[in-house]
Amino acid sequence: MTTIPEVNQEPVAFLDAPDGDRIAWRRVRGTGPTILWLGGFLSDMTGSKVARLSEEAAARGWDLLCFDYFAHGETGGDFGQASVGRWRDNVLAVVDALTDGPVIAFGSSMGAHMLSLLIKARPGKVAAAGFLAPAADFVTALMLPSLSPEDRRQLQVSGVYMMPGYDRDVPMSQAFFDDAAKHTVLGSAIAFEGPVRILHGMQDDVVPWQHGVRLMEALTSQDAHMHLIKDGDHRLSRPQDLDLLVATVAELRAIASASALEDLQRYAQDHDKGEGSAVDDLMAQRRSEAERH
Repeated sequence: MTTIPEVNQEPVAFLDAPDGDRIAWRRVRGTGPTILWLGGFLSDMTGSKVARLSEEAAARGWDLLCFDYFAHGETGGDFGQASVGRWRDNVLAVVDALTDGPVIAFGSSMGAHMLSLLIKARPGKVAAAGFLAPAADFVTALMLPSLSPEDRRQLQVSGVYMMPGYDRDVPMSQAFFDDAAKHTVLGSAIAFEGPVRILHGMQDDVVPWQHGVRLMEALTSQDAHMHLIKDGDHRLSRPQDLDLLVATVAELRAIASASALEDLQRYAQDHDKGEGSAVDDLMAQRRSEAERH
């Protein structure tokens, strides 16, 4: 895997979460709203998407935050003790402890499910949402239906299904599947009014692009757009795919910055703030950021 660049990149740090997990995280320090990256199943902070976003954040002065879930990357842990609910709690712990104000969040594959859970758990925290090959309800809607009769028998008899397809077989317990059923998002509307952008490859053999449409339909935002890449696969890690990812993040950042500026202008008008006030200074700063990016 590509190693994330060290320019403006703080070394790995650890957050002691309320539930006892010690979560590894990294940041590129910058200005404006924090861009929160939510990685995929068994992905970590050394992936090519994080590498490219880190380079762009360092070059453009963006604030970028990423982390590893429990049993992933530098956070570590026994995968047999992992669960969708535990990963959701990791996301909330990182957001609550390491971010101020609304964030621009981007979820890749399983990370899209985590982002949907974040939107539900912290209304108003996400200013703009991006999804790449979104695997909302990835366990109940994608993994479980794909199990063969033999796989299901293995799960029933031993309590654990050894899932192939990664650098090692991954133990998926009945408890894991039972927990996932408690954290589904596609069964009802996902209340979110910020801008939504979805990138999905039409050659994705892991998460069909039609599944991305289901997420699009569940989100209540009217400012929602889906970009289909006809020859794109699940990873969407080719140079042109990464270019599109960066452009989408920049678009969401610009929209969020413009929206924040409008909010400040309304606040200033409502409270009759004159020239030279702190609000006026902040408005000038936000206007400058929006014009640059």
